[in-house]
Amino acid sequence: MHMKKCMQAPYTRKSNYKLFLLLLMNSSAHRVQLAPDSISTVTAKYFDSQKPFAFPRYGNACKYFENGRDYLGAVAQSFREARSFIMITDWQLDYDVELDQRGTSEHKGRLSALLADAVKRGVHVRIMLYDAVNPMLDTHEEIAQEVFGKIPDGRGSVEVLLANPNTGRSAIGAYNIPRNGKRIVKHMNCFFSHHQKSVVVDGHIAYVGGLDLAYGRWDTNSFDVVIDRKIHVLNDAYNSQLVPGREMSSQELQLVGPYRSYRTFEKSLSGGKLFDETCQPRQPWQDVAVQILGPAAFDVFNNFVLRWNSFAGTDTNFLDGSMRAGWFKRANGPDLLADPLQRGQGTAAVQICRSASSQQLRDELKLWGDRYEFINDDWNTRNTERRKIVQKARQDWCTEHQTSILDAMVNSIRSARGFIYIENQFFMSECGVDRNGRKCPSENKIIAELANAVGQAIHAGRPFHIWLVLPEHPEGLMEAAATSSQTWWALQGVMGASGSLVKRINNSIVRKNSKKWGLDSGPVPLAAQESLLAKYGMTNEWKKYLTVLNLRNYGCTDRCVLTEMVYVHSKLLIVDDAVAIIGSANINDRSLLGNGDTELAAVIVDEAEAKMTDVGGGIRLPTRKFARDLRMSQWRKHLGMLVDVKTTGVQRARTAPSGVDIEKPLSDSSITGIRRLSEANRNAYSEVFLHTPRDSHKTLTEGRELAFPLKIGSVERDFSTVPKLQPKYMVHKRVRLPSVIPSATSEQSSHDVILSTHNVADAIRYLRDNVHGFFVAMPLHWASYQTETPLAPAADSMIAANGLEAKEAIV
Repeated sequence: MHMKKCMQAPYTRKSNYKLFLLLLMNSSAHRVQLAPDSISTVTAKYFDSQKPFAFPRYGNACKYFENGRDYLGAVAQSFREARSFIMITDWQLDYDVELDQRGTSEHKGRLSALLADAVKRGVHVRIMLYDAVNPMLDTHEEIAQEVFGKIPDGRGSVEVLLANPNTGRSAIGAYNIPRNGKRIVKHMNCFFSHHQKSVVVDGHIAYVGGLDLAYGRWDTNSFDVVIDRKIHVLNDAYNSQLVPGREMSSQELQLVGPYRSYRTFEKSLSGGKLFDETCQPRQPWQDVAVQILGPAAFDVFNNFVLRWNSFAGTDTNFLDGSMRAGWFKRANGPDLLADPLQRGQGTAAVQICRSASSQQLRDELKLWGDRYEFINDDWNTRNTERRKIVQKARQDWCTEHQTSILDAMVNSIRSARGFIYIENQFFMSECGVDRNGRKCPSENKIIAELANAVGQAIHAGRPFHIWLVLPEHPEGLMEAAATSSQTWWALQGVMGASGSLVKRINNSIVRKNSKKWGLDSGPVPLAAQESLLAKYGMTNEWKKYLTVLNLRNYGCTDRCVLTEMVYVHSKLLIVDDAVAIIGSANINDRSLLGNGDTELAAVIVDEAEAKMTDVGGGIRLPTRKFARDLRMSQWRKHLGMLVDVKTTGVQRARTAPSGVDIEKPLSDSSITGIRRLSEANRNAYSEVFLHTPRDSHKTLTEGRELAFPLKIGSVERDFSTVPKLQPKYMVHKRVRLPSVIPSATSEQSSHDVILSTHNVADAIRYLRDNVHGFFVAMPLHWASYQTETPLAPAADSMIAANGLEAKEAIV
């Protein structure tokens, strides 16, 4: 019945939409003190008011986490304190990942141990994971389901649901898999990924962000590249850019114990091999998450219940049971669940946003009815008329994809008056055609929105700046199709393509000066723009408005000098130090357009310490405590000022670099200071290493080929080989090795070979003297001579290439 109404209800029913919008606007009008004699209203300008998943909620206490150690530790503590239920959504979850107490022999911080203890106390645990296409990508979900199924029920329980693809997009095939004693068909839908990362504890504490409870995510502010066997146990020594190079030790084998027991660790998932800590780096992890204590936690809870119950009993989830109101009451859930219509004790307005397909919305629609308790946000304070309006809006909207994260991002970008700070794993947005004439595969308009924000400032004659922090490339070997394609389009989106961010900024600069330069009012071709900018000495004028950065660190062992990119996995947007968006959504179509990956994010507007602030460049803006503190802390971290453990890599900086004022991101000296620092750091890495990305590499794989020869004799490329250093930092020794193994019929002979080893002392001395902090300039001219556009894999695996494809194809 609901489905039929849903399909017939047009979105154009203005009366219900206007009533719903009025509810949204009324719920988000709260006056806050800015300065002694001025006030401002927290309006819906940042929030999604188009087709929102949830209303803004008020009075939330929000705490950000800028490294895996602090985030996972907080989650572990919440698990220990849980009284009723725990709900976890993840793209990848590993049962033996250690959330805290690393380095102890008891391993009491292991996820499986924490959840087993919670179940014993009477807590009910529900886990929803991405049901990955295992022949193409393994997120270990079936291992997790099997292991958690072995946790003995105490007074509580544990269940794991593997979310099936329900985006409505066609699967590319299917295959039979065994599950729970039966064989079922598993759809190979590579155009869908359950990508939300959230934790809900007792319905009033929620965690949202980019961090899975998975291998490799635990990190500190030091971004150490050196593997510590005590801290990075077995699979947690993580690096998808290399192939493990050593066998498991006897001590490590003892940790594995009974196969897939929740009391032990998982054996190596890389053919029994692990990374060699003497000569292979780990991949440091940069990510951000937030803890929400208050009414917005209800919406994270609600998202979980809606998704679980819309999947349960259908397709590949036909054996999974729904979560029932009776069970929830017996677990005393209503006693702890947040009332979203009541203001909390905190100071932040928070809106929970989602990306979800129309199919997902139709599947959920039947759950919004009056007979389902705890789904509607007036569950504790019944309001019949209000509920009807909200339910009718859900009906009207379910034929279109839910893009509330994209809507909130666009609204926040359009509100920007001074600067935008972005950290994101991907940067794939519509950008015209690349230098080879191929059309960009992305449709989302984030690049256009960013360029418009800059363009408005240029035409108004006021300062403006975008800080864009990206990984050097997505996870995986550069030889993999997904990795090379995503890297290429990030470079094209920033600078190379016809509609890139840089070229759009240049266009605004030219139009601003058109009258002065005697141009007519028509459009100026790209080639003419470049000539005009060069003629008037403004080729690099765009750098006043945009800085693009990566992160990298180094370290050493007795044998080797190591380096690795810091993998930027954050999905963070901060505008004017006033609003922060933290979640799971990447800047690509799969995350933002609704018909790909299911995502979750929090839009946070703090009411505390809202004030007019000098942000540099002669600009004063209304800033807010949460966003301002988070942005400044991220800068301190990336500038090396928060290095917090002993490391052979970047050392703690006592002060900010010369000219950089962390409180004034819009000042010329801050922009120039960070640019010079990042360029010097990039040059220092190029001085020592052969393989790190740089503008002089003509193709995406040139660095790989320099560091890992295509062939060593008749042996295929070996990615476990230690990367080569520049010749001045290598030591070459002539040694005599046996060439024939002696036997009964042969005599041993020997021959001289040249062995190359690292000059560790000289290389580390140079890096220590010349690398300051973790920022490195993104090499925007990297692969500038590559004449073929890397094609995406047929499976469109745009979430994260974890190297499996390349390992199978090459190794």
